Amino acid sequence: MGAYQDPRLSEAVIPPSVLAGVVEMGQREALPVDSWFSGTGVTPAHLVTAEPVKLSFRQAATILRRALRALPGGPVGMQVGGRDALLTFGILGLAIRSCATAADALAVGLELHQASGSLMDLELEVYGQEFALRLHERSPEPELIAFLCEEVLCSTLALTRSILGDDHTPTLVEFSYPAPPYVQEYRRFFRCPLRFDAEATRMLFPASQLDRPIPTRNDPTRAAAVDTCRRLLDTGRGDSDIIVAVETLLSRSLRRPLSMTETARQLHLTDRTLHRRLDAAGERFSAVRDRVRQRRATFLLHESRLKIAEIATEVGFSDAREFRRAYIRWTGHPPSAERRDR
Repeated sequence: MGAYQDPRLSEAVIPPSVLAGVVEMGQREALPVDSWFSGTGVTPAHLVTAEPVKLSFRQAATILRRALRALPGGPVGMQVGGRDALLTFGILGLAIRSCATAADALAVGLELHQASGSLMDLELEVYGQEFALRLHERSPEPELIAFLCEEVLCSTLALTRSILGDDHTPTLVEFSYPAPPYVQEYRRFFRCPLRFDAEATRMLFPASQLDRPIPTRNDPTRAAAVDTCRRLLDTGRGDSDIIVAVETLLSRSLRRPLSMTETARQLHLTDRTLHRRLDAAGERFSAVRDRVRQRRATFLLHESRLKIAEIATEVGFSDAREFRRAYIRWTGHPPSAERRDR
């Protein structure tokens, strides 16, 4: 059997803002950017129409690989991510700037980050007096990993500084890859200790920052912008919007699975309303949660070198035996068989 093919990688759901930034760089360098799009079904003109096309991860990755090979090199991801924050984030940036507190802004950003064209998945981790924004690859892309991480981390920090002040600085940034030749650019931008070849890519901040009020708070604007972002992320699969919203929340909190009550609270619903809406969509909360965990577990079994016990932890199981039983229930075979078949 070949490598596991996550169907989400072929869904055209990604807004083109990140790619548009890369294309602008190529055009400034007078490069033949049209060739980057060959065979993808997309052209550079599709990125700048009144209703820009959405791309799949596979389309975007193909274009980015060609672009990075053609561009002069250096911190391309930093240059794309470090653009004007509202240009990078668009309507999501407006939603975040309209939140009441940094904690509210973080919750909105985590739920809706794909509305900015993000090509990474994000997760919140809490460590006592610190919290971290952890990045996950959707698919292993060694050639793109530095670009993808730079774009997300730099755009996030640039937006944060535009809201909370230019002195807002992480306590530590870890990278899952070696230090690049232009590491001085990292030091200049992040202004904090850096750690390379780490177990994961994450950016840490003091937990006390979450209580900071946002001076540009505007509740009606927040509500309208969040609604626009959710509609922008409509997958077109015919899934109910409540299923998409629940899957999104659960997928970014896999290591500490959310309960139905916690999920309802983050969606600003009561337990009863969430249950009723899921029931109307023909789903149960436990089934949605199992599907999200199985999808990530199968991906890691095929595409990572993590031990099965470590994968169990990654998808929210404290005991590898419990994970094994759950995986057999989901698929009919144990995780060890899934890994052998890859």
